[in-house]
Amino acid sequence: MTRVFSFMFFFISVWFGLSSILSHIVYIYNFSYFFYYVIWVGCFIISLSLFIKPLLKMRRVFRQRVSTSFSWPLVIKLLNGLTWALPFVFIPFFHKYYPFLLLTGLSLGNISTFIFLKKYSKIYSIEQVITGSLVLSSLFFILIYYNYTDNYELILFLTRVMISISYGIGGLVGYFKNSDLTTSSGLHTERNKLS
Repeated sequence: MTRVFSFMFFFISVWFGLSSILSHIVYIYNFSYFFYYVIWVGCFIISLSLFIKPLLKMRRVFRQRVSTSFSWPLVIKLLNGLTWALPFVFIPFFHKYYPFLLLTGLSLGNISTFIFLKKYSKIYSIEQVITGSLVLSSLFFILIYYNYTDNYELILFLTRVMISISYGIGGLVGYFKNSDLTTSSGLHTERNKLS
């Protein structure tokens, strides 16, 4: 286990969180739509700059972990890819349901990746199952709330904020869980040396 995915989840959390808040301010004050692009690109750069050092430092471990999926059976790789991509493919055709499709893709993608990593790569990616479960819970909340409001922009804002919170919590759980595993591994190594 490694913290590299935790840092990646922190990056996504900060990016979505900052962009969502600033985008909503643009909507409230009816600023030019051009600011949306500036905000999302700018927040991406700012968020990446915050976590680029640990991500680059652990890029070899990241590549190793990602490369384990290459050995999965073809059907499993296709199924995992579809859980991530299929909801996003439908977005241009059902733009009204963009928030729900976004949450569906991120929840099913993270959960399926967790399952397949555990089964075929023997990797327990706790940050992904936590994030996927929280995003899935957010989907149910948004579906219920959707029946009580016709404010699409508010739905969109809440969706993005929930994604930010889900990835943030998933990243935190993964970070501290990996700290425990690292400490336990270190203690185990020391005991072996002593014996």
